[in-house]
Amino acid sequence: MDPILPSDSGDSKQPAFLACNGRDGIVSSQRGAVLVTGLIFLVILMLLGTTAMQGTLLEERMAGNLRDETLAFQAAEAALRSGERFLEQVTLPEFNGSDGLYHHADSPAPDPVNWQDWETSGKTIDVTMDGVASEPRYVIEQLPSVPLMGEGGSAQQSGSLLNASMFCVIARGVGGNDVTMVVLQSTYRR
Repeated sequence: MDPILPSDSGDSKQPAFLACNGRDGIVSSQRGAVLVTGLIFLVILMLLGTTAMQGTLLEERMAGNLRDETLAFQAAEAALRSGERFLEQVTLPEFNGSDGLYHHADSPAPDPVNWQDWETSGKTIDVTMDGVASEPRYVIEQLPSVPLMGEGGSAQQSGSLLNASMFCVIARGVGGNDVTMVVLQSTYRR
């Protein structure tokens, strides 16, 4: 097929067409370089997307763990305050090793971190916490009495009573799962 060229007669309404077949035209010089380049860009974009997704998932896990730790800390703090309110009673029960009440000489308090009976022993708090795997608990150990030390000494040793009773409140809080655990301790003088 021959190309149609405009005539010399000035008739410009006839279009000029060029024949382009696979053997003689420009099309035969393309070898698929655009396809290979496009595939390389797609692989690079896929790798970037995968890396970004992994970073996002890691940050989400870290945020969840921080939330779980904060929940466990709040539960332990609530148990600690509940134990201190328990000690504000007018009369206290006997500290004999039962019901989470221990005496330093007769029945010392168990190791709070490795103690396996937190779920069944100790005292539970007087309010209910949502979102925790188990209710916060506390134990109280009655410590030796501290004699009056005069004007100086620590806050535990100074005071107006001749013999002040000292107590150690140990509280344990659990977060959203059983693995996250926070143990807090305070010394209470009465």
